[in-house]
Formats: sequence, structure tokens, C-alpha cells
Amino acid sequence: MKRSQKVLILLILDVFLIFYGISLVEHNKSSEQVNYYGNKVKTDSSLHFIAVISELPIEKEKSIKLHLKLVQAKSWTSMIPVSGQLIAYFRKSTLTKKLKAGEVLFINAHLSEIESPKNPYEFNYKNYMYYRNWHHTCFVDSSSFVLLPVSQKLNTLWQFGLNCKQFILERLKHSGLSVNAIGICSALLTGYDDDIDQSVMDAFSHSGTLHVLSVSGLHTGLIYLLLNFFFDLFDKQRKYKLSRFVFITLFLWSFALLTGFSAPVLRAVIMFNLLGFGKLFFRADTRNQLNTLLVSAFILLCYDPFLIVDVGFLLSYFAMFGLIYFQPKFSNLWHVQHKFIHYIWQSITASLAATISTLPITLFFFKQFPIWFFLANLVVVPATFAILLLAVLVVFKIGLVSYLINFISYIVISFISVFNVQGFGFIDAIHFTFIDLVFLSLFIFFLSVAVQYRNYRQLIFSLIILISWQFTSIIQSYQIKGTSLLTVYSIKNKSVCSIKNKTTVYLNSCDTSDYNYHLKPQIISFNNASLQKRDFNYILTDKQAILFLNDQATLPNTNLSEIQTIVLSHNYCLKEEVLQKFQKLEWIVADASNNAYSLKKAEEFSRKFGLGFYNCKHKGAFLLDLHP
Repeated sequence: MKRSQKVLILLILDVFLIFYGISLVEHNKSSEQVNYYGNKVKTDSSLHFIAVISELPIEKEKSIKLHLKLVQAKSWTSMIPVSGQLIAYFRKSTLTKKLKAGEVLFINAHLSEIESPKNPYEFNYKNYMYYRNWHHTCFVDSSSFVLLPVSQKLNTLWQFGLNCKQFILERLKHSGLSVNAIGICSALLTGYDDDIDQSVMDAFSHSGTLHVLSVSGLHTGLIYLLLNFFFDLFDKQRKYKLSRFVFITLFLWSFALLTGFSAPVLRAVIMFNLLGFGKLFFRADTRNQLNTLLVSAFILLCYDPFLIVDVGFLLSYFAMFGLIYFQPKFSNLWHVQHKFIHYIWQSITASLAATISTLPITLFFFKQFPIWFFLANLVVVPATFAILLLAVLVVFKIGLVSYLINFISYIVISFISVFNVQGFGFIDAIHFTFIDLVFLSLFIFFLSVAVQYRNYRQLIFSLIILISWQFTSIIQSYQIKGTSLLTVYSIKNKSVCSIKNKTTVYLNSCDTSDYNYHLKPQIISFNNASLQKRDFNYILTDKQAILFLNDQATLPNTNLSEIQTIVLSHNYCLKEEVLQKFQKLEWIVADASNNAYSLKKAEEFSRKFGLGFYNCKHKGAFLLDLHP
């Protein structure tokens, strides 16, 4: 075949795959389906609908969170078939605490569209849910639903998996395990991590071992290796490859069933099934393993193309790539005869390989780097794998295993808490943009190719990329440090403002949870600016004069005629005779701590005096450049 013919065939294939991908995306959008509830009924008013509980209920502080799959909805006077899913929060009651997956409910509720982020660089929860085909939420009062006496409408196998998950969670809760041990075992066996205390979750994250709490690639891979090890004891010559493959496949799918068909474990099982298939029929070299890995990713993306933006999916596959490509190269740098030291060296190289291959993604999404990840994984990975195996025994009520799990869990949490110290254990608040992700990915790629093939040209490319990256970062850092900015944040019922003055950020009072979710992403973007907490009610610059008024404030002893912007908070009562004193006033900004009445009055005054009005509660954060 001529070269031109090969190029033509590849071009046609590429065009086909592009259009195939586009059609897959459109097909997987629930909003594009004919029976999607948003296309059949009005979603901006109270809605009557019948839905089935499609996941295990999650108990929150004041409500029960349910995933609902809609079956029918009321249109005018009749019920019509619909499709789609939404998240519902049920007020806690005796009945709601007894709800189970698979039960069918008749509900009357007002649907709320999931909101876009309202603060700079805030996590885009709307996009996150959009790629999972969730578009609305609703709050359901205890008197606004009825449990229907009908059979479940879920897939039978899926329902069986949910029942298994519920059975496991109930067994763990009544087995004598400590609170922390229950949370860890639930996450390891079923992927249910809502029972883990946030401080424990932070300790795992900061030590670089958070991945062990996901019943996905790591533990599925360890089970895969353990089964291969047992087969090697009886089949050293590997004469029964097909039997080995069939048994391991059945065992992994049984494990998936045991976990309630958790999405991450299903992904891992499919991936390892295909890797095992590749080893059975092809040479088990790096090239074929990588091809098999890519084939498994292609199959999963054909099933759900939105997985391409799922962080768990990306981390799983890039970590596996690192283990297949980088780990053997690191391991060959030092050949150790002693078994224990060999195990330690293999663990360190595996952690290093997975960290390098996932580094751009983790820095971009999590903005932190665990310093002692290789040491923490050396202890935590085998310990949590032991907890996983022991937890299976707890489910089947075998022996006094609970005490052993409690002890191991206590040791693990105590160990990772050592690294839960900023500066010593982890580096936090790393300013890492999408441009940085591209540069770092290209640098790792070209440097790897240069080392593998001893290619001087690729090494030069990697150095050029590194220099370009640093040059771009210096320019970006210079621009950021030269800006001064006022931000009035949009946080429900809170009055929170910050002032960035070149290398320092002044912030009025804000609790930890609000700071981490709403403020920290923007503070990180200021490129290591010093953070100080300070109350303020007046800002004066060369070109700006801003006054802050709240329910306790009195007019300051200053020249009110020079004020250009007023920030109202806590329902401050603005009076017309006072407003007339502000001769240069241009903006009235109302933060999210004001109620509807105060917002209405402030807007009326703005219209009357021809002023601009900004409602943070509806429009999001207000940003003002202090040195325009």
C-alpha cells in the first residue's frame, strides 16, 4: 500500500472518530433526550412527579440527600412519562430516615437549577454536575411526598448491587468498629466516604495518600496482583493462562458486585480485565500494555464520553501509565537482592512513577503537593489493603477482627497526621493555571523521550519548554503583584470582603469552610500574597473612595462628597437625605448578607439617583480595580 493511501485511510478514520465522538456526546446528554423532564414540563414552578431512589440515601446534618430517577411528571392534568435525574434534599423525619434505594416516591417540590459559581475561581459545581447529567436540585418537606407501594423500577443487577452495598454498610456500623474505622472500611469496600471525618480526609490528602480511600485502581490492582501471586505458586510455568484469566475476571467482577458496582471500581475492573486479556494473547511488554490501557480508556469513553473531564478517571489512567512506563525504568536503577529492601524500593519507585505522571493534574485541580508522599504510601498502602481484606471478614462476622481494624486505623491516622502540617508535610496554595499544566505536561513528555532514547534534540526541546514556562510565569507573577483589587464576595447571609494591595491581602472575618470553598481559590491566584485579617469600613486610594456601611455602622468623619462606591451589608437602612451628601457617588453595592427588602430599597434609591446598583446575592462577587 502506498504512503498516500495510508495517509488517506488514517485521515478518513480520524474524521469518522471525530464525528463519532460528537454523536456520543450528544447521545449522552440527558437534556437532549426526547422524554427529558425539562423538555416536557415547566421546571420553574412547583412540580408533581414520580421518581425512584437510584442510590443509597446520604444523611446530612439537617437533611437526607437522595439521588432520584424521574419516571413520570404531571403536565396539566395528567401524568406523562419522563426521563432524567435530580438531587433532592429531604427534611429529616422518621419516614425519611427509613427510605431505601429502589423505593418509588410521589413528590411535590419546586426545582432549582444548579447555580454557576458566584466568586472568582470558585469550583464550578454546575459544570461538575452537568457532565454527570444533573441539572436541578430540590428541597422536599416531610409532608410533600408519599411512598408508593409499587415494585422498584431500577435495573435488577444494579438494584442487587445497591442492596449489597447497603448490607455491607449496615454490617460495618454494627460490628464494634470505631467511627474512623467505619468510615475507612466503608470507603475501601463500597466507595462510600461520607462517614469519614473531614479532618481525617484532610490528613490523607495532605500526606498524598487520599487515593487509598477510593475503591478503584489501587486496591483492585492489588487484588489482581495477589491473585496472580497465588496462581504463580501452583502454576509457575503458566500453563493454565486461560483458567487464570477466567478465574481472576470472575473474582474481580464479584468484588465489583460486593462494592455495589461503585463507578471507580467498575472502571478499574474493566481496565484490569483488558490488561489481563492483553497479557493472555499478546506479549506483556510495555508497548502492548500501554495499547491495552488506551483501548480500555476508549471503551469506557464510548460508554460515557463525559469521563474525559472526570478527575478520578484522569488520575486512574495517568497513574496506571506511570506504573507501566516510568516504574520499570526507576526500578532498574538499583537491583536489590534483599527481599524486604526490594519491596521498599519497589514501593518508592511506584509512588514516584504515579506521582510524576499525575503531577500536572493534581497541581491543577488540588493546588497542593505532599512532600513525603513516597514515605506515607510506603506505610499506608499495605496498611489499608490489610484493612480492606479484614473488612471483608467483618462483613461475614468472622472472629474478633474489628479490634485489629480499629488498631490499624488508629496507627494509620496517627501516622499520616504527622504529615498534616503545612510547610513540613505539604505545600499548599500553589498557584497553578491551565497554562502551567500544559507546560509541565510537555516538559515531562519531552524529558522522558530524551532520557529513554538518549536524544539530544528532545532534551533541548524540554529545556526550551522549561525556560518558556519560567519566563511566562515571571511575567504573570509581575502582573499579579502589581494589581490592587477590592472583592465583595457572594456568600449566603455573610458579609465578606477582601482588599489586595500588591503583595498583601486584607480580609475581614470569615470561617474556615467559607474560606476554603469560596475565597481560597482567588487568594491562591494572587501568587503567594501575604494574608492578614483586618476590619475596615473605608478605603481611600488615589482614584477611589469606598465606604462600607452595615447595621452597626455610623457615617465616618470624612468627606462624604468624595465617596464613589458604597458597600451595604446586614440590611443597612440607607436614607434619602444622607444619600444626597454623596455628590460623586457612582455605585451602590449590596452584599449577600442583605435580605430581600433591603435589596429592593437600595435598588429603588439607585434608580432614583441615577446610580449603578450591584446585587452580589444574584450577580455574584463584585470586583473593583483600585488602581484603574
